[in-house]
Amino acid sequence: MTRRGRGWRLVVLVGLALYFVVPLLASARFSLEGSHGAFTLDAYRRVVDTPGFWSSLGLSLEVGLGTALVELALTLGTSLWVHLRAPSWQSVVDTVVLVPLMVPVVVLVLGVTSSLRFLPSSLTGSPAILVFEYAVLALPYVYRIVDAGVSALDLRTLVDATGSLGGGWLATLRFVLLPSLRRTLLAAGAMTVALALGEYVMASLLSIRTFPVWLEQLGTTHAAEAVAVSMLSLVGTLVVLGALVLVATGRAKGRRSATPAVSGSLRLEEVGP
Repeated sequence: MTRRGRGWRLVVLVGLALYFVVPLLASARFSLEGSHGAFTLDAYRRVVDTPGFWSSLGLSLEVGLGTALVELALTLGTSLWVHLRAPSWQSVVDTVVLVPLMVPVVVLVLGVTSSLRFLPSSLTGSPAILVFEYAVLALPYVYRIVDAGVSALDLRTLVDATGSLGGGWLATLRFVLLPSLRRTLLAAGAMTVALALGEYVMASLLSIRTFPVWLEQLGTTHAAEAVAVSMLSLVGTLVVLGALVLVATGRAKGRRSATPAVSGSLRLEEVGP
């Protein structure tokens, strides 16, 4: 790369950094600024005692985890079926999973609630309905992540090898495929939970007080506390994602470091005393 190209790349990176960092610094200063320009943590202390904080956060986490389980089961099963049983349907499935991106959120809400009208009102009228709503909303993103992980595996060889050893489909899924896709599923699940924690429109239309809905209501009367909650959410999300990356990286390094030792022991057994 030429010197001019490096200079333009540096300019773009600095511009992007300023675009993201400057608003965050301004929000952090606003949440920390007290009377007479002094910095204080009063806004952060008041957040914990604000009514609805823990209940709305717990509800969003429950909905997010439920959505992640439903979404991973749906996308993993579909991707494995396409790769193993119906490769010719790959382009059709890739097109279908993109439909939620082209449909307005209001239509998605009405479509899901109308489709699930046969279910008991105790389910459709409860926050559990958000699990199905968010599963549709996150489908394009999660399927792409899961399908990329499945495509990276030599799937047919793994399944045939496990079958030749007498392992059934459940054994293959539990002991071979899921461990091989651990990092992929972890990333897809984290993205689904993050989407559920930040989605506002669907929950607002259904009059369900999730964490984003509570945060919007808080911002109408307590601006400093709302900004403080937003900063805490951002920091918490970064910490969780960083922990997931460290866990996945540590496991990958552990497997790579264990491979030479296992290979060496096998060679010694082949040579014999």
